[in-house]
Amino acid sequence: MSATLHTEDEVARRLSKFWETAGAPASEDKEEPGSKIPRRFALTSAVVGNLIGFIRNPTERWYLGFSEFDIATRGIGRGEVLMVLGRSHTGKSQMLLNGIVWNLVNEPEAHVVIFSIDEPRELVVMKLYCLMRGRSSTEVEEAIKNGDKETMNDMEELAEQELSRVAIIDQAMSLEDMAKVMDETRAWWGCDPSFCMIDYLELMPGGEADASGVTSKAQALKRWAKDQRVPIGLVHQSGRGAGEPGRAAGIYAGRYGGEQEAIFVIEVYRRKDAHGLSDWERRYHEHSINFNLCKNKRTARLLDITYYIDPECGIIHPYHEELIPDA
Repeated sequence: MSATLHTEDEVARRLSKFWETAGAPASEDKEEPGSKIPRRFALTSAVVGNLIGFIRNPTERWYLGFSEFDIATRGIGRGEVLMVLGRSHTGKSQMLLNGIVWNLVNEPEAHVVIFSIDEPRELVVMKLYCLMRGRSSTEVEEAIKNGDKETMNDMEELAEQELSRVAIIDQAMSLEDMAKVMDETRAWWGCDPSFCMIDYLELMPGGEADASGVTSKAQALKRWAKDQRVPIGLVHQSGRGAGEPGRAAGIYAGRYGGEQEAIFVIEVYRRKDAHGLSDWERRYHEHSINFNLCKNKRTARLLDITYYIDPECGIIHPYHEELIPDA
């Protein structure tokens, strides 16, 4: 059976006939007579063009700086949501902050917006500074308290350099107001933000702190990410009943759900919290952190990798045998 190719006039005529039958939309959305391009669905040719552009332009995506995960996900595209879930104090935010620092150092055009509802912006700046300089917050605080000009000058210089490409908002606000913040950053920087971190889902206003409220927030954020055309890193708390502490709980560990709205889900957990560890396992996992890629809609490749998190500055990197604490 041979395919029949319709002319542009025939396509326009069929669309016009459809709206006469189905009921015309509101006047402000009504198609102009003879319109050649549909407004309510995307032509497959346009979708293919977008797909080819995405594949051929890997620099348009956001990478976490952890090679195994960047290879498995091919990066987070604009309008896509990465959900990072885990129990309290496991390193969810620290994982995303490590990725932000990696991009600020390696990508001169990287610009980041952080909606830090959980922590004040001063604390976020301290974490970023410690990651970039490999120093502990205690050491930095003592240096500033003692009037160490070298530390204070260094922090001020960094604020005018790499950290000038970071905007931190530590107030809960509606998605409409968040969109206004994004517009302000575009005007200030003269470019689109490369990445947006939201910490964390349950603290966002609107809806109750239950299954329906969290799900509706996640759905709204998914739409917001597409409208903003920015990769999103969304922190999400695990419920206390989400599996055994120190073990991977998987994709359904998030408190009240919401994971269905994400393209990628990475669960963060600490093996040191597990019960019944041997002495050697307890030493090995004293400063270990696990990233479990339990949802990957792009390549379907799943990973669970153990990394080392520096207890002083929070830098996360591959775990080598020499890092195991002595008995």
